[in-house]
Amino acid sequence: MSELSTTFDALRTSLNDRHVERYDEIDIAITSLLSQYHFVLIGPPGTAKSMLIEDLVNVFDMNIFKYLLTKYTTPEELFGPPNLKLLPEGIYERIMTGKMPEAHIAFLDEIFKGNSAILNAQLTLMNERKFDNGINRIDVPLMTVAGASNELPDGEELTALFDRFHFRKVVDYIHEPGNFIEMMTTDYEVETLPSLNLQDLHDAQSEVEEVGVPEEVTTTVHEIRADLRMEGIIPSDRRFRQSLKALQAFAWLNERDVVDDTDFTILQHMYWTAPQERKTVSRVILDHTNPLELEAQEIIDLVDEIAAHLSQAMQAAKTDDAASQALTKQGIEWFSRIRKLSDQQKKLARKAEKQGRKIARIQQAKDRIVRVGSDIGGKVIGIESLDNL
Repeated sequence: MSELSTTFDALRTSLNDRHVERYDEIDIAITSLLSQYHFVLIGPPGTAKSMLIEDLVNVFDMNIFKYLLTKYTTPEELFGPPNLKLLPEGIYERIMTGKMPEAHIAFLDEIFKGNSAILNAQLTLMNERKFDNGINRIDVPLMTVAGASNELPDGEELTALFDRFHFRKVVDYIHEPGNFIEMMTTDYEVETLPSLNLQDLHDAQSEVEEVGVPEEVTTTVHEIRADLRMEGIIPSDRRFRQSLKALQAFAWLNERDVVDDTDFTILQHMYWTAPQERKTVSRVILDHTNPLELEAQEIIDLVDEIAAHLSQAMQAAKTDDAASQALTKQGIEWFSRIRKLSDQQKKLARKAEKQGRKIARIQQAKDRIVRVGSDIGGKVIGIESLDNL
């Protein structure tokens, strides 16, 4: 692929170095820029959603509009004040200088806090890349809206806005202790991120259009659609069509000129609407395209389940003698399950190596196993050496 593709991959690496455990979020954000799609990150305060988006958009030397929305935000704050000189003539037009209609990228923090007065204009901007200024509907240069929110949208109007985001990702707190300590103690320099301009992004988007989409890729999308419908999950035909461009963008970011099965991982963040659909969507997509990653995710889910039981049992043991006495027996059972999951992870890693696949989820599964195994061994059953995990 081109030098530009290598540069964007370097941007991804730099962002991953700066934002630990945000692999998916970073892939979503860059893929959105490359495909001119919109994305939203949803999660509790303090998960660095806004910081990640700020870092990304600041890389680009172009018109950027950033704003924190509240229920009191007025249309003037986003779209510009009225031109007072024209009002006596009965003409209501906005002065849009420096506002959202002139932006190439818009970052709207607390995106779902906005009131109904600004929602309709946002919908037209995002969906049609047009803005109604007085009696004129004008084209806008907007490529991507990046949204951040502490909560999922509630209500019909906000649901319509949520639907305009091609990619959705629920962000969680950092899992791994080592990553948490790294986040706490490392002082990263923003200057280490690459610098790109508007022409670079236009050139990259043009190269994305040239990425090949084999017939078997569209066949796989059709099969995924059928399986999702069997599960009661029915994304729109428009969203399935849009997903092909997302596949092209993700393949290009991975420095390939033809889409293959590994690129389907990005679609896990396109096909769900309700949060409870996420695991089913991931399972269906990975079952068709990347069963090794699916197995790795299943291991992670099982380890997280053990971790949740461990946390509850340790809390109960502080105040309940019977729970305290039962904890050691439970710990032995949990540690035995962790060892079995560790064996599965190792087999999975060997399969991936034989197939020449580098799958981040497999390493993440190992990290989870070591963390939870260490907690059980050290805090519950008194095992110091964990070399076999």
